[in-house]
Amino acid sequence: MAAFSPILRQLGCLRSLAKPQPLVPCQVARRSITTVYTPKQEPAPLPTKLPKSFLSQVPPRLQPAQGRKKLKVYPPPPSSRTTCKDPVAAVTESQLAALDPTGERKALFDYRRNPRSVKVGDILRVTFKNGDPFSGVCLSIRLRGVDTSFLLRNELTRVGVEMSVKVFSPNVESVEIVQRAEKRKRRARLYYMRKPRHDMRSVENIVSNYLRQKSALTGQRGGQRGRGRGKR
Repeated sequence: MAAFSPILRQLGCLRSLAKPQPLVPCQVARRSITTVYTPKQEPAPLPTKLPKSFLSQVPPRLQPAQGRKKLKVYPPPPSSRTTCKDPVAAVTESQLAALDPTGERKALFDYRRNPRSVKVGDILRVTFKNGDPFSGVCLSIRLRGVDTSFLLRNELTRVGVEMSVKVFSPNVESVEIVQRAEKRKRRARLYYMRKPRHDMRSVENIVSNYLRQKSALTGQRGGQRGRGRGKR
């Protein structure tokens, strides 16, 4: 028997594909396992009459009520608001009483109430208990209670130097007004004096003249060494 040629094999494959295929009924997949809802079982009630020896084994929430337990109620602690309504002001007053018992320094820099107080633009001289004195033009005054401070500017060796001094610092021995400003400044902070156009440069000549006049009036020697005792 002769062998089939490749062409006949191909035609035979196409004929088999062209034949109508019998319809196979679709089978719907079925679950073999089902879930049955079972309601939650209610806990079995405890026996009404249990011996006292068994009550310790029963949870506290399931034990029969043995009377309401009385809780001890403590009174609230005393409020500090009634004793001190403004603690910050009280602490500030106590510190001012220790640092400035006479109130001279507070009045010296209270430019809002005291007309003879220090104002911006004045030349001041500050002496310290340890260290050399410092003189300069007052650029600003910062009123903050115990932290009140003022900023001085001077020129040392042709270099502008600024120093912020705490008014109520124990290290500050005295603050003297060397020279008043010619007229009242319109600004509260004279930071524009840092520019070369408005800078006053060194004030050592003005301070030296002030110390010379002071030593002539008081009769004290060595006024230029910077240990003046007077306060304003």
